[in-house]
Amino acid sequence: MITQQVAVWKKEIFDDLTELLGKYSVIAVADLQKVRSSQIQEIRKKLRGKADFMVAKNTILRKAAERAAGSRENVDKFAQSLTGSKVLIFTQMNPYELIIFLNKNKVRVPAKGGDLATSDIMVPAGNTGLQPGPVISEFNEAKVQTRIEGGSIFVAKDTVVVKKGDVIPVKIASLLSKLGMKPMEAGLSLSYAYDNGLILGPNDLSFDLEKMRDDISSAARLALGVAVEANIMLPQTAPVIISKAYRQAIAVSVEAEFFTKETADLIVRRAYVNMQALSSAISAVKPEALASQHPAEAPPTEQKS
Repeated sequence: MITQQVAVWKKEIFDDLTELLGKYSVIAVADLQKVRSSQIQEIRKKLRGKADFMVAKNTILRKAAERAAGSRENVDKFAQSLTGSKVLIFTQMNPYELIIFLNKNKVRVPAKGGDLATSDIMVPAGNTGLQPGPVISEFNEAKVQTRIEGGSIFVAKDTVVVKKGDVIPVKIASLLSKLGMKPMEAGLSLSYAYDNGLILGPNDLSFDLEKMRDDISSAARLALGVAVEANIMLPQTAPVIISKAYRQAIAVSVEAEFFTKETADLIVRRAYVNMQALSSAISAVKPEALASQHPAEAPPTEQKS
């Protein structure tokens, strides 16, 4: 009977994966494409004590996941779904907390031809610092309007040369490099995650933090408005409701000409404004009506002898 020897390094990785699968409840998966090793090392330092990183072949991970399936629901299905070269991040952090951390640690890098734009790439208006020459044709090909001023090339207006998700042409990448622009974000991005039996795919992990913050703020303002309108007394609504009731009480008192120390000035001012409005209306129809209220001094009459 022939037995196949397992490489020592494979067994060590298998044992390490088995231990990590038993220790952590969250497994995050990040793509390694176009990620610098220095970036991974920096992130590892910042997450020391909070996460363990490992790069392993998918076949070894699947075997380790099969062993851990008894205590980790769906972890074997999760491992089966992974393809390509990945870095595994084992942690107790919430996957979305980890995404926010990774996004904050991304760096700006120059664009290369063939890259997918991670956001709209805009050439800003202003002095490029470049001297006139063959480079002007590169601006023209990118449909960027320019003018020559003081021996330098100026961009006439802000111009988006590549939209988010589009392939960056080689010539535009070259132009961006000449302009000293670093329009690309580089760093770890999660593609899959396992969280206590829940398998999260790319669509589940894609979210706009700023939009979510704006949506929550908008919802909070609307909820506050509804609660104030319904007179629901809460610590957040009580000052607004009381202030609103006070203003309404003052308005009713002024309308009813009910004199108090708070309304006296307002009632007098309102009467004065109404008087001015009435005077203006009368003047527009019959100007002499107002003039008759302040007659000019009459000329002296002749005395008969």
